[in-house]
Amino acid sequence: MHYLSLKNMVRLRILTLCTLYLFATLPSMATAQQTINTIEMTLESAIKHTLAHAPNLHEFAYKQQALKGGMQTATLKPALIGGFEVENILGTGELSGIKSTELTVTLSSVIEFGDKRSARGSVISALSSVDEVQKQLVSLELLAEVTRRYIDVLAQQALISAQQEAETLARYTYQAVAKRVEAGASPAFEQKRASAALARARLEVLTAEQSKHSKIRSLAIMWGEQAPTFTQVTGDLYALQPSPVLSVLFAQLVASPNLLVFAQQTRLQEAQVRLTQSANQTDLNWTAGIKRVNGLNDTAFVAGISLPLFSAERNLGEYQKQQAMLGQLEQQKQQAVLQLYHQLNMALMARDNALLNVQTLQNSIIPPLQEALTWVEQTYIDGRFSYLEWVSTSQELLHAKQELIHAAKQAHQRGADIESLTAQPLVNALNASLSSNPYEN
Repeated sequence: MHYLSLKNMVRLRILTLCTLYLFATLPSMATAQQTINTIEMTLESAIKHTLAHAPNLHEFAYKQQALKGGMQTATLKPALIGGFEVENILGTGELSGIKSTELTVTLSSVIEFGDKRSARGSVISALSSVDEVQKQLVSLELLAEVTRRYIDVLAQQALISAQQEAETLARYTYQAVAKRVEAGASPAFEQKRASAALARARLEVLTAEQSKHSKIRSLAIMWGEQAPTFTQVTGDLYALQPSPVLSVLFAQLVASPNLLVFAQQTRLQEAQVRLTQSANQTDLNWTAGIKRVNGLNDTAFVAGISLPLFSAERNLGEYQKQQAMLGQLEQQKQQAVLQLYHQLNMALMARDNALLNVQTLQNSIIPPLQEALTWVEQTYIDGRFSYLEWVSTSQELLHAKQELIHAAKQAHQRGADIESLTAQPLVNALNASLSSNPYEN
């Protein structure tokens, strides 16, 4: 089994995760309609194009603009209100006409208590922090998805190579059978079976190539390219590193955006609670102005204050609601921790199983099958074994190669799942595992 031979891919994972935020905040790249003019696609290029053109990443820029506007509104002081009032106009008797008119011009506003303006700003600030963590979560999922689709194409390329080898062997088998039939050493029906086997092998190659084209389109769609301009991806499917220990992955999970989002949501809810508490402090409404009495031909100043009564009692229900939501968040976080632990455990188990399959197939299954095929081929030509033995052995070898490709694909994709959960390259967890216990792996 090969270990750590995919150094470029490992370095790419580290680079991508460390610069994830940078790539996701390049609006100029998001609007540029670039064409990938290359026959081969690298994982680095696929990730860069995906992060640069993903709509669900760039919508966060507009969310931040909206929150910036919301912050400006939330931190405004209470507005000043101008008023104009006319009394004793167009009445009857002594109040007829406008001779007894009283004109009042006022200015009014609210004096906020309980630091409400700061509380509103804290809510918007917490919303912005939640938005940033959610952006990181979307970026991680995009990274994992583009990696999974890239591995799909890489595995399909390996499958095509295996099918082409099988087709070559089927053609050689047909030619060998035809010679024996022509020499009268084998029955004619074996040539018919060999011809059908060759046609089936060719069909498998064509089917695999069609699937590859579909997988390439799925990969290109990640960055909005409907007609892919590349036909191959680069990489070594069998370059696989050992798995880290589960305890190290659990430790990395604590600092990942998957749990950090709950910390930011808790901060947001705490800000909501403080905002609700500030509403218990009654605001003071004030009014001041000038009053003109035409009947007396005099002017006087007017002033007044007002405040709502029993506002704290009316706010009690909202405060209890916000407190309950805060407690609910803590329970949701605990449930999420358990679920993420389970997902990590299952992903690691699946990867370990895939690595074991790869190692066993490479070392203990495929080599003896290749030797057996060479031996059966020669003994068939010598007339000691039947055509059925030759075909059966070649099919066993093909199935083993297909299983190897599938196992390697599963190992890579489950590794991508683990990196998405922990927000760390797998090599970091592996190094931490070896540092904590050099005999673990």
